[in-house]
Amino acid sequence: MKHYSPFTKSFNDIKTEDLLALRDVNEGWYVEYKQAISKSTAIAKSISAFANSYGGWIFYGIKEHSKENSVAGEFIGIENSELDAALQKIRQAVANMSPACHFETKTLYGPCEAIGLKPDRAIVCLVVPQSIEAPHVHSGGYIYRRVADGSEPVPETDRYMVEKLFDRSKTTIGHYKKWHDNDPEFSKGESNSPFLRIMIKPNLWELPRSDFTFNLDSVKEILGAVTGRAICLPFDTIYPRAGGIIARQCKDNNPTNLSITWDLQSDLTSDITIPLNWCNGNIHDIRAFLHGYKQTAPFVEKLESTKIETTSVVDLNHLHHVLFGIVEAQRALQKKAGWPLDFHLKIKLLNVWRTIPFLDVPHFIKNIDKNGIPMCLTSNVTAPPGYHPETFAHVEDHSNGESNNSEIIIQTLFSFAPIADAYGIPILNMILAKHTEEDGFLSLALSEASKRAMEVQAIRQSYR
Repeated sequence: MKHYSPFTKSFNDIKTEDLLALRDVNEGWYVEYKQAISKSTAIAKSISAFANSYGGWIFYGIKEHSKENSVAGEFIGIENSELDAALQKIRQAVANMSPACHFETKTLYGPCEAIGLKPDRAIVCLVVPQSIEAPHVHSGGYIYRRVADGSEPVPETDRYMVEKLFDRSKTTIGHYKKWHDNDPEFSKGESNSPFLRIMIKPNLWELPRSDFTFNLDSVKEILGAVTGRAICLPFDTIYPRAGGIIARQCKDNNPTNLSITWDLQSDLTSDITIPLNWCNGNIHDIRAFLHGYKQTAPFVEKLESTKIETTSVVDLNHLHHVLFGIVEAQRALQKKAGWPLDFHLKIKLLNVWRTIPFLDVPHFIKNIDKNGIPMCLTSNVTAPPGYHPETFAHVEDHSNGESNNSEIIIQTLFSFAPIADAYGIPILNMILAKHTEEDGFLSLALSEASKRAMEVQAIRQSYR
């Protein structure tokens, strides 16, 4: 469902002067004005009603013009000294719902002559998306919803409507399960080869975003780029499909094989499939496969010490390089659309039964010394586990819309973390841990390992 917005821009981009548009927006299905911060029970009633209905906006610090003309009238604002307590009150009110629902707040400060907002006062904007877990029950035991142009929510007493709310939740969660379960189809020759699947949702909670239209040429400009970014993958074959666009890396590859494939939907949801570098063989085969890495010798020694004769090893080092390019391209898509640059992510490892990961960083060898050799014991692994929307990992952005390599490095690390987690590598603990100057931080170690992976891959290709 497309979320209603009284503005022409994303929620994150709203400025104080944009509130002038509310002089033409009536209270009703999607909007509610409050002069001051309400009691906790009233806050919860308003928020739960929007979550149970179609989503909406609550503005604290705005007085409606009149009962007959319920548009925004006077922008009174909330005193700045009371804002922290007000926001805490809102959070506590939502926490007391069953279950709590998603919402986001934005504080717009005065002075603003356009709306008459005085200095030292602010308007608190609260946006509530239509919930994927309705119904939300108020602490008083009621299920509230919005009705027509009414300014106040009402308790729902119709059993049929309550059942419809439950059905809506089941339908949405079922959609995510279907997406999670819809793995790519493999040829007979690919059915034993390991793949990585990355599912990216840039607007998981369906919050208000600026409108955009992507055509084939604009997607080619971003996904097919060969210059202008730190890492360009690029995708050389890009064509439309129903509801989206497919991008593939077919150059120097048999186009009938499953190469890196990016399935981009019209809402910028991405489903990316990546074949993994791997080797199945004895210790000598594994040593030759990993030739050129710094940690090959100690890793092979660990395998030999466990009496492993034949095994499958997956080289994860090139993934850091590929993920960097994917994160950079996803950010470029969202920036082109005028959207925030954070996203939610889930990964699946496919065809990885009894495979062992390899990372060319000292931290990985130290982890083996401490915990033993990690191995996938199932054919497919999902991380974070589950298919519910709330299980997706939030990959935050702290650049305030400005693209720079440090932000991409951080987002790449936290996109890599679920992959490592699926293989039993506690990457988040490693990210937060400091090591010697020689080892450096894990982010630098992974970056250097990914560079060596490109060199190793070039060597492998030269022998083919």
